[in-house]
Amino acid sequence: MDKTARQWLQDNAISVLDAVVDAIITIDSGGHILSANQSTFDMFGYRESELLGQQISVLMPEPYRSSHQAFVDRYLETGNATIIGIGRELTAVTSAGTEFPIYLAIKALPGDGETYFTGIVRDLSLQKASELAIAEQREHLARVGRLSTMGEMTASIAHEINQPLTAIAMYAQASIKLLQRPNLDRDKLSGALQKLNTQALRAGSVIERIQRFVRNEGGQREMVDMPELLAELQHLAAGDARAHGIEVVYSVSEPVAKVFCDPVQIQQVALNLLRNAIDAMDDVNCSNGNRIDVAVAEERSGVSVTVADVGPGIEDDQQDLVFGAFHSTKSDGMGMGLSICRSIIRDHSGELDYENNVGPGVTFRFWLPYADDLDYSDDAASEG
Repeated sequence: MDKTARQWLQDNAISVLDAVVDAIITIDSGGHILSANQSTFDMFGYRESELLGQQISVLMPEPYRSSHQAFVDRYLETGNATIIGIGRELTAVTSAGTEFPIYLAIKALPGDGETYFTGIVRDLSLQKASELAIAEQREHLARVGRLSTMGEMTASIAHEINQPLTAIAMYAQASIKLLQRPNLDRDKLSGALQKLNTQALRAGSVIERIQRFVRNEGGQREMVDMPELLAELQHLAAGDARAHGIEVVYSVSEPVAKVFCDPVQIQQVALNLLRNAIDAMDDVNCSNGNRIDVAVAEERSGVSVTVADVGPGIEDDQQDLVFGAFHSTKSDGMGMGLSICRSIIRDHSGELDYENNVGPGVTFRFWLPYADDLDYSDDAASEG
């Protein structure tokens, strides 16, 4: 840059800053606002005379407002910082008291005997609204996928429910006959009624699992034991596997730490992979065998779940399309299953991929990080 251009920038620095969309604020070590560009006044709803000289904490909601200066003082004393030079998502507040999400980047500027700080503030309101809309759309598609999966499993579900219902009818008829006898055998009647109750609970359990699976519960994340989640999946998919003459073998490499996830969505991913494996093997009449292996193991500071079948595998010309939306090898498929699954796993900061086996078939695998490796706390966001 030549001297003339540099001088022009110095003379017009304020005009340049006013042209920037992001808010740019400079404060002294005491937290007083020394300068701000026009975007700052527009973003926070203050006039220049109202903001300059004020504490920067007026732009922060509680609890950050009360604790901010202590963090600045600690930085000046120790030189240790958590967001200076790095940036962080925070919450800010306008003059009217409206809170909104921001991205804040801070840089320390040592001066003559004093340290100053410049902050660049980006309003994330539109970005967060867009992310929320995308999340809602993703959950809608995920629920459509769950309903579609249940539709595909209708025959096996009906069989699973009909078995206990048939038993209920049988034990109910036996109980009626026992009651009609002149010499009532209370022990036999009690036994028949107990068996009737057991079968009723069995039918109710099947229905409850289906309701829980298809219910719209997106975003309900919690600490989840993956082996327990897969055990629930085993009950949900057992009838479908039996209907196709397929054996599903589950294995767990203990111990497995818990992960923080939406159990319904992760179960949806596992069930989708399992049903794809069943369909793939059914397409070749289980000519390579009738066993699917589902395994849970610790891997790379997280938990992995693999579903390995002995079907036809993924053809070379299909490998780049597997996770694409509206791509399906099934004649009646929507082509959204694996696309939704990958979206769900990525939303959980995980990975979903596959590889063809050395022998017949393919292994799909998804991985989720341990809860301890994810930052769900906003506490550090207020530190300087």
